[in-house]
Amino acid sequence: MKQALETVKSAISADRAGEFEKALGLYTRAIQAFLHEIKYERNEGRKRVLTTRVASYVDRAEQIKAALNTGAKPNRAVHGGSKPDGKAAGAASAPAAAAAAAAELEDDSDFDLKAELADRVGLASVKEQMLQLEHQLALDKRRREVNPKLPPTKFPHLLFKGPPGCGKTSMARLIARALRKLGILEIGHLVEVQRADLVAGHIGQTALKTKAVIESAQGGVLFVDECYRLSTGGNNDFGPEAVHEIMSAMERGDPCMIFAGYDDEDMDRFIETNPGLYRRIHQVFVFPSFTIDELAQILLIKIKKSGYFLMPPLKDNPQALALLLETHTTPLQRERMNGGLCDHVLRNAKRHLDSRLAVDAPVEVLLSYSTEDLVLACRDVPVPPGADKAEHGADARRTGDSGEGRFRSTAGSSSRPSAQHHQEAGGLMSAAS
Repeated sequence: MKQALETVKSAISADRAGEFEKALGLYTRAIQAFLHEIKYERNEGRKRVLTTRVASYVDRAEQIKAALNTGAKPNRAVHGGSKPDGKAAGAASAPAAAAAAAAELEDDSDFDLKAELADRVGLASVKEQMLQLEHQLALDKRRREVNPKLPPTKFPHLLFKGPPGCGKTSMARLIARALRKLGILEIGHLVEVQRADLVAGHIGQTALKTKAVIESAQGGVLFVDECYRLSTGGNNDFGPEAVHEIMSAMERGDPCMIFAGYDDEDMDRFIETNPGLYRRIHQVFVFPSFTIDELAQILLIKIKKSGYFLMPPLKDNPQALALLLETHTTPLQRERMNGGLCDHVLRNAKRHLDSRLAVDAPVEVLLSYSTEDLVLACRDVPVPPGADKAEHGADARRTGDSGEGRFRSTAGSSSRPSAQHHQEAGGLMSAAS
């Protein structure tokens, strides 16, 4: 299976790069490898997925072959599920389907939930709950092995509550893999949806639309993000119709459902107005916001993974980086963005690095962020919508440049750095000036 997945990934890359003859050869080899796997696959769920995916690879390979035989240039692969006109993409979306298949059919033999969680920053209570859930399900699996007459374990339906950017989606993916490894899920894929994916504009259409989404997630996990929006449309809204279909699927037990949203009044109201849904939820996970130190750790990890470095005094100095984030971003920005703040800072920092370097700059500075790069990057982070400018310091101002977002906050933050950070990162601010 590993060889088949690696081959199809190479085919995807070649197809997207326009190297069609190479892609055709790789698709052919991948199809042959997958057909071998289908022949000996005992899990009927995985066999169905493999068969469906192979059909899409065959369609794409035939499309490329026909075009090459006539001397025409094959159409480039569509990267989503539809064409610009909204119609089905058909064979042209095969590479996108192949990428989804590669994710769904990953080998989980070496998957270790505890090790995966250890690599993630913060969220101690959530990690503990996830490990407890895995332990409980593993015990149930062993009980069924000892006594096959025991009923099968029901899919656990979960509720994730917390601010955006705190890792709810990535944790859902880990749960999907853990359930797949335990044999609770046949396929273990994750289908992410929001209100627009479930609710239609006319009577009766919402039920059909929601059923189709549920069917696509069977054997895996349906992740309903911002689920509270299903109950905020008014008296003539079709959101409750979607909730009704979801509850019916929860009763049947397939797919596993994870509902996600803020830990606020809207989420509480959603639960209160749908008591039947809440009764079907097995466990609630509350995701806390990341602390300043945790955000600094996340940013360091992202910088390292991107192949870049930090120059002194930030180099090997997480306390100094934490002080910089605390000084040059606001509490509201951190609260609204959490880990997403680090993505903003990283993109902005690269833009400022590029703006000050010549093309023939020395190698040692091409991949090195200075303190000034990070300070300017923080200042370019957007002020959250609806925020009072006074909360972001006297220098918070609307800008019309091409920076990240239309709003910018500067060093005049209302977030006061802690005394500990001042002591541990002394001299940082003078280095940035």
